[in-house]
Amino acid sequence: MNYKHLSIEERSCIRKYYVDGLSYREIARLIGRNVSTVSREIRRNCTHMYDIPTYYPHTAQKKYLLRRSYCHRGMFWNEEVIAYIEEKLKATWSPEQIACTPCELPMPSWRTIYRWIYEKYLVNGNLKVLRRNGKSHGVKETRGKYTKGKSIRKRDKSVYKREIAGHWEADTVVSGLGKSKACFVTLAERKTRYYTAMKLPDKKASTIEDAIVTMLSAFPPQPCAVHCL
Repeated sequence: MNYKHLSIEERSCIRKYYVDGLSYREIARLIGRNVSTVSREIRRNCTHMYDIPTYYPHTAQKKYLLRRSYCHRGMFWNEEVIAYIEEKLKATWSPEQIACTPCELPMPSWRTIYRWIYEKYLVNGNLKVLRRNGKSHGVKETRGKYTKGKSIRKRDKSVYKREIAGHWEADTVVSGLGKSKACFVTLAERKTRYYTAMKLPDKKASTIEDAIVTMLSAFPPQPCAVHCL
């Protein structure tokens, strides 16, 4: 029995019916496919926009073509290799250890293993298998981003919708040439769009914290939420 891969036209129909709220079974009936095919397609190629799962046909098509490129290399479809890598990842091995430790199986490079994890081809994209003090290699940009605490998207709706004054966003501005230790710390009030800045002699956390306290002290006491980007 020959399996025919979904076309971009079929993926566009899936997108339309998925947005309309149709069930997987109904979508499968309308495009003439098995319900498991539709379910697997959405599960494998669904993307998240502001933590909301969404299906885009062109993104799904790109992922499919990428998987086919791995297939032609004869590596990605080697289930034994995939099972071995996943087993080691769950045992807290790093991608570098997996790629560099001699074994009887043909191993991809550690960069490829990282890419497969981030693209959810390994361990369903579960980043918790990576060591906390390990390195993230060229996949996601994290410089200049404050990763502690909740995302502004996950906070109270009044903050997100700018309904109440008193919620502040903090940021730092540094020299693009990297020759100066000085920087600016900025505060922006979300509702009124009021913006203020202060020049600092260095980028130390204690210096920035003191500057934020000083800047906010100039305003009447009120509940505020400072979000550093």
